[in-house]
Amino acid sequence: MNRAISFRVLGPLSVTVGRKNVSLPSGRQRSLLAALLVHPGEIVPVEKLVDLVWGDELPHSPRPALHTLLTRLRQSLDAAGAGLSALLHTSPSGYLIEVPAGCLDLTLFRESAARARLAAELGDRALEHSALTEALALWRGQPLGGVRSDALHRDVVPGLMEEWIRAIERYHDACLALGRHDEIVGDLRTLTAKYPLRESLWQRLMLALYRCGRRGEALAAYAEVSGVFRDELGVDPGRELRHLHVAILRTDVSLSLARSA
Repeated sequence: MNRAISFRVLGPLSVTVGRKNVSLPSGRQRSLLAALLVHPGEIVPVEKLVDLVWGDELPHSPRPALHTLLTRLRQSLDAAGAGLSALLHTSPSGYLIEVPAGCLDLTLFRESAARARLAAELGDRALEHSALTEALALWRGQPLGGVRSDALHRDVVPGLMEEWIRAIERYHDACLALGRHDEIVGDLRTLTAKYPLRESLWQRLMLALYRCGRRGEALAAYAEVSGVFRDELGVDPGRELRHLHVAILRTDVSLSLARSA
C-alpha cells in the first residue's frame, strides 16, 4: 500500500505517490484534506470540519455538502492509483484519515521532537541536537501553504508555528550546550528580526554572540531589543533578559560554556 506515499503539511500541502504529485483541484478538497491531516488518526467532528472548510460561507445543508466533498476527495486520491481513498474513514460523528507510519511530515516531526526531549532528559545533548536537526529539516515554509481556509490559518497554523519555534529554541539550546554557538548567530539574527517581541530568541542571540567573543554585539543586541520593547509595548525587557544583560556587562563566569553545559 505504501509505495512511497507522502503527505506533507509543513509547508505547501502536497500528496505524492513515488515521484508523482497527486492532483487536488478543488480548494475545498484541499481544505478538507488539510483539516484531516492535522489531526491524523483522530475522528474530526462534522461540525469542526464544516467550520474549517467553509468558515463563514456555510452551505445550505452542511452535512450532505461535507459528504459530497469527501466523495470528491476520495475520487481525487484514487486517481493516483495507490488506493489512497482507503485511508479515509467515516464514523457517526465525523471523519478521520489513517496515515501509514512514516508517511506524514507532521507526525515525523513530532516523533523526532519527542526523541529529542527524551535525549535531553538523559543528558545526551548530541542526540538531542541530531533529533531536532531531523525534525526541523521537515519544514518547508508556512504550514498548509496553498490551502484557502481562513479558519485553518486562524485556528491551526499558529499552533503548528509555535511547535516549530519551540523546536528551534531547543535546537539552539543544544547548539549552545555543545559549543556550536558560532553556527546559530545568523539564524538567530533572522529570527529576532522576524519575531522581535519573543525575548527567548534575543536571550539565545546575546549568549551566542557573547560566547563567540563578540561581547559588544551582544550588548548592542540588548540595546536593540530594549528599543523595540519600549517602542512597541512601552515597557522594558523581562527580568531574565535584563539579568543576562547585567551578566554580560560583568563578564560573569556563569555564562561560559564549561559552567552551563
